[in-house]
Amino acid sequence: MRSTRRQILLAGLTAGSAGLVSAIRSPISIAQSPPNPVFQRLIRPAYLGTTFSPLQCYYIGLDFRAAFREICTLGFDRIRLCAYWHEIESQQGQFDFSTLDWLLAEAERCKIDVVLAVGMKVPRWPEFHFPSWVSDRYETGAGDRALDLRSPALAELALTFVNTVVNHCRYSPAIKYWQIENEPFTQLEIAGGRFLSPEFVQGQVSLVRSRLWQNQKILLTNAIHLPKPKLTEDLPAFQNSLLAADAVGFNVYTKVPAGNSGAYVEPHRAFWDQLHDWQIQLSNAGKESWIAEAQAEPWEPRKLVALDKPDFPSASPKRMQVLVNTLARSNYSTVLLWGCEYWVWHKTQGRNLWWWTAKQIIQSSKE
Repeated sequence: MRSTRRQILLAGLTAGSAGLVSAIRSPISIAQSPPNPVFQRLIRPAYLGTTFSPLQCYYIGLDFRAAFREICTLGFDRIRLCAYWHEIESQQGQFDFSTLDWLLAEAERCKIDVVLAVGMKVPRWPEFHFPSWVSDRYETGAGDRALDLRSPALAELALTFVNTVVNHCRYSPAIKYWQIENEPFTQLEIAGGRFLSPEFVQGQVSLVRSRLWQNQKILLTNAIHLPKPKLTEDLPAFQNSLLAADAVGFNVYTKVPAGNSGAYVEPHRAFWDQLHDWQIQLSNAGKESWIAEAQAEPWEPRKLVALDKPDFPSASPKRMQVLVNTLARSNYSTVLLWGCEYWVWHKTQGRNLWWWTAKQIIQSSKE
């Protein structure tokens, strides 16, 4: 059985390890949030967005076009889309951009800025989205070395794919950012321990940067280990991203299962302090600081998507609101909420609290 994303950041943790959440030098913490967030003063970052994936819609039985139209009515500033290799080039040399073209046109119609993620590894399970003709012919498995170094032919194919996507999409007025790969430098269990070398990612960045149209920018993202940063991996990833990108994003999950033990892990103070320090470093370097994934859907053991009951310990609308407040006070300029497809699914079931809370956050005042 393949590992779920829940197992990734927990690698190396013992089953009972659970930490308390501390705010990022903020008066409100996730663990100590007020009992009724409706009456809390809402604040939000300068730019609020989400990640949308037709693949996730497929997993939970939603029509992606109807779901995307719904999400576009919420009033987000930015939305991250994904160029899935296995969908766009299911047959070698034959490219189908119909889904991506539709999403870009709809985002433009709704005046929402797009971040387009491209590469071997883009958001949503199973992380690496290889067409079968690639995985059948080339080395794509786990290993102790960067995947691009172990499989140079695969790396060349990936560069060709990225170049094709950029050439096809770069003149879309909606695209303001290109995200190169997704958490490329960290060895995560969900990705089979596979990672990419800084040199390969920098090569992709250089390729895309040479094709940028008007004021488009480059985003790189990083995973942060829980319950506290694993600096042997997280720090080099940050440093490589800082050097290469115009904007650097981090993923923030505030309650995840400790394996299958029934316990949960929450970030220690060191997690929040590191996140705060990296924001300062980015600001001092003239780079944009993003939260690329802010947890706004459940993260439960042995579940790709937790839908079998309305409430789970790992996530709630209340926690989503307090997390956005906390991140806004930490001066992150852009926060992308993770889980919009989940809110739509609940809305189709007549449960609107997630949807209503997201709308309240979007309409709240900026810090």
